[in-house]
Amino acid sequence: MKNLIEYLKEQGCITASVVAGPNGKFISATKQNGDKLTMPVGKKSQNGTLAEFNVLIAEDTKQAIATVNHYEEIETLAIL
Repeated sequence: MKNLIEYLKEQGCITASVVAGPNGKFISATKQNGDKLTMPVGKKSQNGTLAEFNVLIAEDTKQAIATVNHYEEIETLAIL
């Protein structure tokens, strides 16, 4: 999983915005040549910021999805 900013740089984007629509938020980015790139924000990541987002690429559709992953270690078990 890549950081959103790194992913957008690789795609040639120079600006990015979080946009709210009727079906939730999405990322709208503009490439150097003026083309637009858009991707949905995951349902559980709607309150994320551009700096927090990672990009998940769906295996079946190759659709990029912006997501915020917050993991907390709950338990550790040493396996010998």
